[in-house]
This record gives sequence, C-alpha cells and structure tokens, in this order.
Amino acid sequence: MKIRILLIMLVACSLVAACGFQLRGAGTELDNAKIWVLSKTPNSNFERTLKQRLTSQGAKLVDAAEDSQMQLAVVGYDTEKRTVARDSFGRASELELIFTLKYQLLTPSMVTEGEPETQTLSSRREFAYQRTLESGQVNEQQRLVDDMHQDVINRLLLQMATTLHLKPHS
Repeated sequence: MKIRILLIMLVACSLVAACGFQLRGAGTELDNAKIWVLSKTPNSNFERTLKQRLTSQGAKLVDAAEDSQMQLAVVGYDTEKRTVARDSFGRASELELIFTLKYQLLTPSMVTEGEPETQTLSSRREFAYQRTLESGQVNEQQRLVDDMHQDVINRLLLQMATTLHLKPHS
C-alpha cells in the first residue's frame, strides 16, 4: 500500500516538473549580480522595498555604475486612482488603483550611442468604496498599493534575472 502511494506521488511530481511548473518567484535569483540602482527618491517606500527584494534575491548593490553588471534607473512611478462605478447619487462606489513604474535597464553588452529604452510595468487593483467606512478604506487602499508594488517588483526581478542569464559571459 505504501509503495503504491509513493509511486503515485512520484508520477504526480514528475508530471508537474515535466510541464514546466515553477513556484511563484522561482527563477528570479540574481546570483550575486552587482547591481547599481539610480533613482530620484532613494528613501521612498517603493524604492526601499525594491532594494530589500534585490538583496534578498542575491544581488549585491554597488555604489558606482562602473562596478556593476547591471544598471537599473528608476525613471519614475505613479499611483493613479480612477472611478470605475458610481452610486445613485453620482458618488464613487468602485475605484481602480493603477501603479505604473518607468525604468531603464542596462548591462555592459547593451551599451549603445543613445539613451536606453524606457520600459513600463503596471499593476491594477479594484475595490469597492464605501463612505461609511472611511478609515478602513484608507487602510485597504494602502494594502492594495503595497500589493501592487510587490507585483511590479516581482516582474521586474524576473526580467532582470532573465536579462542577466541570457547575456553572453565574457
């Protein structure tokens, strides 16, 4: 009986591995890559979180561009709030939050004459807005903004790891 269960589990694990399944966040290891981060507001909440995640994924943050394997320039980011639906009095009843990050990514093999291409990542969240729960709404909105930050950072780390692993080694 134990052998049968063990065999079934082995076959299931093999099938999951064979289909290319990866846990969320897998593949974002930066393998001691030296990364230089350039930003206008280095002490903002988003950028502190970004730097913490970079170091937790194995990157080493350096102080000079010349010492880096990859350069990340945070051009800007913004959180926009839009009204999606209104109640019978014309007041907002459902809101959409949109977080947009604009950045430039550069490796030594990507150096060109001009400025590198500015890329954009964005994340969206919707939530029901109730005027009677004003203080709770502020907390919920901040939680959603933090969640969007994490989502964008995860995608940025995946792109950085992919770029690092695809570049030719010298």
